Amino acid sequence: MMKQVVVGWLVYSLTGSALLLGIVSFSREISAFLVSIFAGVFADKYNKHKLLMVCQSTIALNATVLAMLTISGNITFNMLLSLEIIFGLVSGLEMPSRHAFVNDLVEDKAYLTNAIALNSSLFNTARIVGPAIAGILIPIIGEGYCLLLYAIASFSVVVFFAFIKYRPPSKVAPKQNFKNAFADGARFAFKTKHLRFLMLFVAAITLIGMSYMVILPVFAAEVFNGDAVIFGYMTSAVGLGSLVGAFFVGTKNNILGLDKLILVGTIVFGIGLAVFSFSSILWLSLLALLATGLGRVIIFTGSNTLIQSISPEEKRGRVLSFYIMLFMGSLSVGSFMIGILTDWIGAPTTLAFGSLGVLFLAAFYAKSLPLLRRRTYRAIKKLELH
Repeated sequence: MMKQVVVGWLVYSLTGSALLLGIVSFSREISAFLVSIFAGVFADKYNKHKLLMVCQSTIALNATVLAMLTISGNITFNMLLSLEIIFGLVSGLEMPSRHAFVNDLVEDKAYLTNAIALNSSLFNTARIVGPAIAGILIPIIGEGYCLLLYAIASFSVVVFFAFIKYRPPSKVAPKQNFKNAFADGARFAFKTKHLRFLMLFVAAITLIGMSYMVILPVFAAEVFNGDAVIFGYMTSAVGLGSLVGAFFVGTKNNILGLDKLILVGTIVFGIGLAVFSFSSILWLSLLALLATGLGRVIIFTGSNTLIQSISPEEKRGRVLSFYIMLFMGSLSVGSFMIGILTDWIGAPTTLAFGSLGVLFLAAFYAKSLPLLRRRTYRAIKKLELH
């Protein structure tokens, strides 16, 4: 999360362009999207622990190169863009395995909702602390040494993974070649109506609303005449809201009611985005960003839990890969679009239109909720019988 702030600020410092901010985010996310299409097959077929070790090691090396180039003053926009594309490619391979890995580590599936929420809570604690530290350190030690701290942290993750005692699940995917395994997963993911609905809903929310994080440096610099410290406050406010949302979801002992909670999260997210788009008062904007963080973590944690709970173990990695594929694809296109629109009509107007789109999707979800609930609960009971 330090890196997210530093890279965003570094791009804006090098270029002064909201469009190029969007292009960096688009390039990173579209790279992850392209790899994530096939990553689920690897997640179902190979040892997730070893796969994650390789991915995390590559991420750590990428971070080290980025830090050294920035410290030496040799970093250029094209170099940074290339390294972010590599990071996106590795992330696309890593994410389906990591999400499915959490499920594998939980032996008693009654605790799955709590485990996913705990995972989200830890992530969002970092989302609060990381940006705040970056906002303080950038003016003191510069972007390069902040990135060096990120590189050290990335290597520490590899060490942590080495100490995990992992037993692969007893149920494994049937022996299939890559093409057949991919096709089988795609058929299941997109022909199962409740899975398809959840995945497309999250993709639509991401496309319309989630890319607001890309243009926070523009709000910090142009709306509030601030610097990296203000940007750090903004991203920390999102993280604090996300942490509250993760703890809230984590109090649920089962998945019953998660479908309604996703609707609540969507409404909160849309309202928070609308208030932030119109506000020129910093404390009000930070409260609005807190609401967006709260809403979005409820949407994603709830959807992630439901999708994992209604997917058979032998297909879970592939289902998650399509879920992540749609998310990353929507985020990449949304980031590119928001960069263009911000340069064209301004950041506040762009986010105002996005908030209207999110609230429209909330109304559509509310209308579809009774049918989604019946299909979801039927699928859960079927899995329990097996």
